[in-house]
Amino acid sequence: MDTMFCRSAGILGMLLVIFVFIVPMPCPAQGTLNANIIKFGIFPYKSPKTIIEMYGPIATHLEKKLGKKIKISSTLDANSFLEKARDGEYDLLLLPALPYYKLRPSGYRVIAQGTPSFYGGAIVRMDSEIMSVEQLKGKKVAAIGDFAYAGYYFLLSQLEAKGVNPQKEVEFQFLGKVDTIIYGVINKKYDAGLLRLDALDLHDFIRIREQVRIITRSPEIPQFPFVVKNSMDKSTITAIQETLSALAPDKPEALEILKSMQVKKIVVATDADYDPFFEQIKDTDYFGTP
Repeated sequence: MDTMFCRSAGILGMLLVIFVFIVPMPCPAQGTLNANIIKFGIFPYKSPKTIIEMYGPIATHLEKKLGKKIKISSTLDANSFLEKARDGEYDLLLLPALPYYKLRPSGYRVIAQGTPSFYGGAIVRMDSEIMSVEQLKGKKVAAIGDFAYAGYYFLLSQLEAKGVNPQKEVEFQFLGKVDTIIYGVINKKYDAGLLRLDALDLHDFIRIREQVRIITRSPEIPQFPFVVKNSMDKSTITAIQETLSALAPDKPEALEILKSMQVKKIVVATDADYDPFFEQIKDTDYFGTP
């Protein structure tokens, strides 16, 4: 089901109900754009509440600068999000690099990205006997999902390099949410967890950070790309790029927006900026079904 959010702390609870139960309204025909509305699709890699908290500020900022209504929208799962994106549902998107690889032929392109890059990693309890990747053989591992490089795919090649068959000798369970993975490891429901490591620096996890240990890291991963429809007019694209890249960490309002998105700055980017990452990981199973 599709979700439309308007940033308002006072009605957060109502919005969460709407996220699950609202009946979708008819959408405009594919390839059309309402000149006064930009539908901002956020990949459902976090809970509805967290999506509101993280991306409400940037949506409000874009509204002020562009003079257009920014409607945050998401879905309950990754496949539904990509299906709607392929149908032209979103005008502006923010999504992980790997799902964008699948979406790229459907009429979208990169216009900006956050910096700096980040890393995925495997965590275990501090008192765990697991010290290395090969010791995950026969273990239960919590992962984000099969769309996530930082939260799943990076580990597969590392396991294979150590003689472990990840599909037969490791029990992966896709949980979808970082907090579920972290607490699942701490509470001994899982032997290890896979996630983007900068999540451990978030305020919610500072107090429990010392309870986990990192046993391996991924290669460097570019931040989620900001993507637009190819049919979006050039002036709107330029205005979005200028607004995003003008967010300076030395300005309190801008700093809060950047912190909520877990980036230090946003820069203008293109598809070419992601090609080196795709080339580096092209042999992963994910690229078998673009």
